[in-house]
Amino acid sequence: MSDSSGLPPDLFDRLTLSVVKSLEKRPGVSDICLKEIPAAERHLVLSWEQRNSCILPDDLKRFYLTSNGFHLQWCVKFEDQPFHLGLMEINPIEKVAKLAGRRNTSNLPSPADVDYNTDDDDETEYLSHGRKQPHFDLRSRVFELDPCNGYGKTCLVYNNTTQGVPATDSDIWFLDRSLHWHFIADTFSQYFRLMIMNLGLPLWHFTLTDIGLPNHAQQWFYMYAPLQLNVEVHQESKKSSTNKNLEEVSNKIDVNKVFKGKSDKKSKSLASVTSKKKTSSSKLASVRATLSSKVR
Repeated sequence: MSDSSGLPPDLFDRLTLSVVKSLEKRPGVSDICLKEIPAAERHLVLSWEQRNSCILPDDLKRFYLTSNGFHLQWCVKFEDQPFHLGLMEINPIEKVAKLAGRRNTSNLPSPADVDYNTDDDDETEYLSHGRKQPHFDLRSRVFELDPCNGYGKTCLVYNNTTQGVPATDSDIWFLDRSLHWHFIADTFSQYFRLMIMNLGLPLWHFTLTDIGLPNHAQQWFYMYAPLQLNVEVHQESKKSSTNKNLEEVSNKIDVNKVFKGKSDKKSKSLASVTSKKKTSSSKLASVRATLSSKVR
């Protein structure tokens, strides 16, 4: 399959329809709306790449040549009224807007001001999952893929960019409302699977951050996607805690001392028995000597 071709239509349909069928089986779910979106015209994709001096990753390019965006929304019945709960959304190619990576030529505040005191030599302090975090200045080119219903933005990020040179290496990050970056996925395909697995539940992106879900969002996950509540992280944490406890116990208990104590007790017992035997023997010898003198 060439880079300019879209995804196989049957594969994309199976993927999206499987989500709809899965939602239909869940209690209380209603009003599932999956928008049918036609493929983006090829010239729109090429024009975006030329305008932004960035090469779209192959999987994202194939996605747009299959469907120019994605929108699936679903509700739950709340007091017999539909309540909008889940939302899965990917911007169309013409709305993949540039958020950062341009020079600020005005005196007005801009996100690039966040990086004004960040030196290149001090970037080791700005790591997430072993990766350098994106910047709002010319060092990165950042584009919005998903508006995240207003609580943040999912971004396609090109790091370590050079002015005048097309950027090629990208990954997916989540930008929260406090302008903190959180690494999400290496590829768009991974991100799309994560979005589907989390059913587009409110604040689902925070399950992949060190912030975690707020309590009210956790309740929805317990009802509709309990397996996505970082089960592996909890198990790893539990395993780490167990190993730590075992290590602490093993550090407190010296096996050699335990067995040494037993051998000491045995030696003390043997010494005590031997001493008693010697005492009894001396007493018996003394009695025999007294009887012998009286007989004489």
